[in-house]
Formats: sequence, structure tokens, C-alpha cells
Amino acid sequence: MNASTVSDSSFFQKVLKNIILYGLPILYFAIAVSFYLGTYDSAQIKITLLQCGGLFLLMSWLVLKVEQADLSFFKSNFIYLIPILLFLVSGFISFAGSPYKLVSFNEFIRRFIYVGFALIVITEFDDENKLLLIKNWLIFAAYVVCIYGLMQILDYKFFPKDPNGFGIGKGLDPFLWRQAFAYRAMSTFGNPNFFGDFLIVMSPITLALFFRKKNLYLIFLWLLIVINTFATFSKGALLGLGSGLVVFAVVYVLTFLKDKISRRLKSIIIGAVLVIVLGGLGTFVFTLSMSRTDSLSFRVYTWLATWDMINTNPVLGTGIGTFYVTYPAYRRPQIFFIEGKHNTESDHPENEYLEVWFDEGTIGFAIFILLIVFVFTLGYKNLLYLQSGNGTRDGPLAYIQLGVIAAFAAKLTHDSFCVSLRFVSSGVMLWLLVGITIAIAVQLAKNKIEPKKINISKMGKTAIQAVIILVFGYGIYFFYGYFTADILHSQAIQLSKTGSWDRAIATYDQVNVLNPSYPMSKYFKANVFVDRSGKGDLLNAEAIFKDLWTNIAPNYVQSKYLAGVMYTKMFEEAAKTRAQYIKEGRSKEVIEMQTKIMLDAFNKAVQRFNEYMMIDPVYPLTYYSLARMYEYVGDLKTAEAMYYKHLTFPQTLQQHPHDIWKEDWASRRASDYAETYLQIGNFYMKHGQFQAGKEAYLKSLALVPNYMLSKKNLTLALAALHDYAAVRQQWVEIYLIDPNDQDARKYLQNAGILQWLDAYRANPNDQTAINKLLSLGILKKRQ
Repeated sequence: MNASTVSDSSFFQKVLKNIILYGLPILYFAIAVSFYLGTYDSAQIKITLLQCGGLFLLMSWLVLKVEQADLSFFKSNFIYLIPILLFLVSGFISFAGSPYKLVSFNEFIRRFIYVGFALIVITEFDDENKLLLIKNWLIFAAYVVCIYGLMQILDYKFFPKDPNGFGIGKGLDPFLWRQAFAYRAMSTFGNPNFFGDFLIVMSPITLALFFRKKNLYLIFLWLLIVINTFATFSKGALLGLGSGLVVFAVVYVLTFLKDKISRRLKSIIIGAVLVIVLGGLGTFVFTLSMSRTDSLSFRVYTWLATWDMINTNPVLGTGIGTFYVTYPAYRRPQIFFIEGKHNTESDHPENEYLEVWFDEGTIGFAIFILLIVFVFTLGYKNLLYLQSGNGTRDGPLAYIQLGVIAAFAAKLTHDSFCVSLRFVSSGVMLWLLVGITIAIAVQLAKNKIEPKKINISKMGKTAIQAVIILVFGYGIYFFYGYFTADILHSQAIQLSKTGSWDRAIATYDQVNVLNPSYPMSKYFKANVFVDRSGKGDLLNAEAIFKDLWTNIAPNYVQSKYLAGVMYTKMFEEAAKTRAQYIKEGRSKEVIEMQTKIMLDAFNKAVQRFNEYMMIDPVYPLTYYSLARMYEYVGDLKTAEAMYYKHLTFPQTLQQHPHDIWKEDWASRRASDYAETYLQIGNFYMKHGQFQAGKEAYLKSLALVPNYMLSKKNLTLALAALHDYAAVRQQWVEIYLIDPNDQDARKYLQNAGILQWLDAYRANPNDQTAINKLLSLGILKKRQ
């Protein structure tokens, strides 16, 4: 190799090293502070930055390693890399065995990038100045997000939100999402829990760096971090904050003060910290929990369901990233009462340990625990070494490691109760902490590395590098498509709302091409076809549902219910056509064929409704839809049973094994059950059961006393039973609730009562009106 070639190679390596050295900290800064409100998910920009930026950095790193053609570092320090490489292998095996490859692929790519970041930090950030570069960018990011978080706190305090919307530009926060979480600060993260997760990582890191040089800008930032953490009102974040501070204090006393104070004083300091931090934060968290018990019960039921899921495949797991597509079949019904919604999904179980266990089984879970124990042990040993006299006691490495080990504890505490490491803003931070700890250990180990070049020609290097660039370049292009898809998905929703069906469908098609693993766009496209119900639309929707259930999410939100609606429409069309054939005198064979088509649609509708009822036994429209289907075919007994099945379901939640959290769940959805009594009352009236109809309407009103529709329909039942005095009384009550109700005014006008009621309402002392109403029995004599 000539001098020119060596020079060219060295320059190329220098460029690549600088790209990595500055690119990684800047990428971390960008992930923390970025958001984009033009996409459906405001955090999609963070995901895209990880996918595209992360792949670019890994591409640069791999090209550098090929250029260096030297594996001596990995051979000398392989022992430090084993736990993270095992976790990467666990993720790959889980992906290979996953029944939903499209879903698992996205999560495995994140695992690949996360581990890649750790490897980059370990291999390239090989001195304290380089690690301080990461620290500086993180401090910068913390300042940005904390100042914006403070702005949100003040915005809520002094500029109440417009009740008709978010109120763009009407407060300190200039963005569309202002006060989206009311009093809870979310900064640039779009969610208070994600914001809290970043803050609790930065809290001990900032505090440790302050302890080193006592810079005021660091203690000021730490105070901002604490204020913002409390402002998130995230119980998990507050527990993480406390955990980080306790570990910080304990480790500081046991290492930095190891030879400086007595054992008794150490015990006093540690005890005081435990009492003050855990006692104070514990009291606050307990008070907060008691004011929002739904948060606790939600987690209890989610964890119970996750445990059931783990036991379906406990050894190898179901597949990395498959929690959210599997969970609906195991979700406890109480979740629907707690959330009050039916078209939402839980992406994660609010506990990273349970999710790893479900995804990758006991083997993968054991590797995850091994990684955690390894990092904690290594970090503590790093500090002992640095404080032993062999290292630099007051150098930056010691304080960086102190902050990192406490941040690691804070993060893992938070991830036991709240956000998952699968979210980008959370995941990148954990793997940075892992990478920094191992990087410090490698620096302290000072393993003698004998450079040993791999014998490979320049042409061979170039060929390998070209393959790396092509593969990773395509990956960057592919994942940028996800970002474009999220923008188009938002546009498609707006087109659907305005009835621009063709444009909406075309836009959803673009989304599905750019991001084939996006279940929502498929579901929404099917919804457009079902809503429009033009020629061929229902068959198109049917094909989408089959693809969605087979390849991505077998029980995606309300897709089974929507499929039931689709087949109901098919049934109604087939029944209408059959009636037309009979009217036209078509042949027996033609009518029988149409009857078969009709019954096939009926059976499929019933099947899909029942499947959705198994997933969500709380949703009332499923029961109503089934009741109407059975009523249509003349099975009145089963139709009636469907209404009562909805009404009696909450009783099952008072029985084992559903009664772990005692509560009268039905009271949360009183309006739903009032509606069901109204529906069954209508059913009875339609079939001449007037007394049963009356009783159903009264039960509806017992739940929601001012439910106008039930009161009006009750008048019909009373009239059918010839109880005209009660009919009049009901209309008077409706008038008293809403004097402008036109139905009430019309009845009372015809009854000759309206003028007296209006006069009495205008002047309660109008004696003539009082006497008239007393004579009619509408008013009672005053005692």
C-alpha cells in the first residue's frame, strides 16, 4: 500500500469518525426536542429520526469498521459486549419465530438500532472528552424541553384554554396541541409520561455534573427538571425521580465518601435520604394515586391480562413487538369501563419487564435481567475503581458514571409502572446509559490491544462498503416512507370526514404502500368502503379485513364489529334482492340461491359480532346489532336475550376471577344501560307488549331520570295501556325539564294546558294559573 492510499484512507476514516462523534449527540438532541404536528402522530418525527438517523450512523460506523479492518478491540473487550449482543440475538430469534412478521420487524429494527448505539458509544466515545460531548448536547436538550415545559405550566395557569378548542395562539404555548393534557406538562414529547421519563434520566446526570464543578447553570437546570417532573403528574416519573435520587445518594456515600466519613455517618446520611426522598415523594404519589384510582386499577387489570398472555408461550415468547396485536383478546372488560372508550388500543402493558417476558419468553426475560444486573454491577465497580486511587477520583468519568448509574435506576423504576422502552424517546436513553457504562469500563480496563488487520484488498473493502451503503441506504429510504405515510394518513382522515371518498381511498392506498405494517390505515380504509357502500365496496372492505387479521392484527380495535356491520349491509341487500325476486316471480332455484347468499351474510355478521363481543363485552351497539339481526329473521326470543345479555354482563365482574378490584362497574356506564332499556322497550312496543315496554322505559329513567327519549316513549306505552293521566303527567315533566321542547308543547297545547304552564312559569304567583293547574292535579296544594 503506497503513501497516497494510506493518506486517503486516514482522511476517510477521520471524516467517518467525525460524523459519528458529532452525529450521535446531535441526533439525541433532535430526538428529545423535535415534534411535528403535520403528521397523525406528533411523535412520528422522533421515530423517523431514530430510524433514518440511526441507520445512517450505523451505516457510517460499519463502513468505518470495514475501512479499519481491525477486530482487535472486539476480541479484547468481547466480555463486555456479551450481554447486549445476547439481547440482540434474543430479539432476532423472537422476530424469526413471530407469527406477525410485519409487526415484529418494526420492533426488531429498533432493537438493532438501540444496540448499535450502545456499540458506537463503547467503541468510538473512548475518552472523557467525547463522553462530555454527549453530556453537553443532553444538557442543551434538557434546557430546551424544560423551558418549553415551564411555558406550558404558565400557559395553563394564566391562559385558560378556549372551551371550543385548543385555542391556537391564545396563550404562551403557540402550538395546536396546547393544553392537550390540561394541567399536565408534556413539553416536546406529546405525552407527560414520556416527558417525565426523559427528565428523570437527566436529573441525576445533571446533579452529578453539578457536584463536580458546582456550576450554577447545572443546579438551575436540575431545579427546572424537578419542577417539570412534578408538573407531569406522572406517578411513575415521580417514583423514578425518587429512585434516582436515592441511588445517587447511596452510591455517592459508598464510593465518593468511602474513606472520608465514618460508617455511622454514612448510615445516618443514607437513612435521612431514604426518609426525606421516599417519604416525601411516596406521600405525594399516594395522594395522587388516591385522587386518580383509575390509573391504578388500569395497571392492575393490564398486568393481569399480560400475565395470562405470558403463560400462552412462556419459554420463547410470542414475538418481539407483538403485544399490542395480541392484547385485545386478553384485555379485561374492566378496562372499557375505566377508559370509557372502545376504539383505542394499548400498545404496551405499562411494565417493560412483563412486555419483554411476553415478547421473548423466559429466556429473553432472563437475558434482559442479566443485562440490567451486568450494567449496575459494572457501573458500581467503575466507581469503586475510580475512587480507589487507581483512577481519577475527581475526574469527569467518576461523576458521569455516578449520574449514569442513578439515571439507570430511575429509568428502570419508571419503566416498571409506565412508559415502555419501545417508545423512541425512552428507548434511546436506556441504551445510551448502557453504552456509557460499558465505555467507561473499557477505558478503565486498559486492555492491551494488539492491532490485527484483516487481510482484505481495497477492492474487497469497497465491495463490502458498497453493500452496507446500499442496504442501509434502502432502509433509510424505506423508513422515511413511514414519515410520509403518517402525513398522508392524517390527510386521508380529513378527506374521509368531508365525504371525499375516492380521494380518501387513494390516499390510504399510498399510506399502505409506504407503511405496509400500519393497521390503522387499513382499518380506516375499510371503514370508508363500509360507510360508502357503493358497488363492490363491501367486498373490498371484506378483503381488507382478511388481510388485516391475517398479516398484522387479528383483533384490531373495532374491526370485528365493523365487519359485522359490513355483513349486515350485505345481508340487507341480499334480503332486499330476494324479496324483489319473489315479487317478480323468479324461479325457485334463483330464489333459493339468493336465500343462500342472504343466510351466508347473516351467519358471517353474527359470527363477527360475537367475536367482537368476546373482545369487548361492554360495547352496547354489538348487542343491539345482533338483536336486530335476529329480529329480522323472526327469532324474537334470541333478539330479546341479546338486550338482557348486555344488561346482565356487569354482574359477572363481581364474580371470581374478575373481582380482584371491587367496584360497581355498571354505574360508570349508566347512560349505556339506560339506552339498552330504551331499546328493549322499543322492541316490546313493536311487538305489542305494552306493559313490558312501560317497565323497560321506567328502568331506563331510573338510571337517567331526564332521558328525554325514554320519557317520550314512555308516553306511548302509557297511552297504549290507556293510562292517559300518567301520559299527561309525563308531558308536563318533559315541559318542566325543557319548556321549549316542541313535542311537549304540541301535546300540552292540544290538551289545553300549555297556556297555564307558560303563565305559571313566567309568574309563579299568577293565581289564575295556579288555580287552573291545581284543578287539573298538575300542582299540589301548598301546606
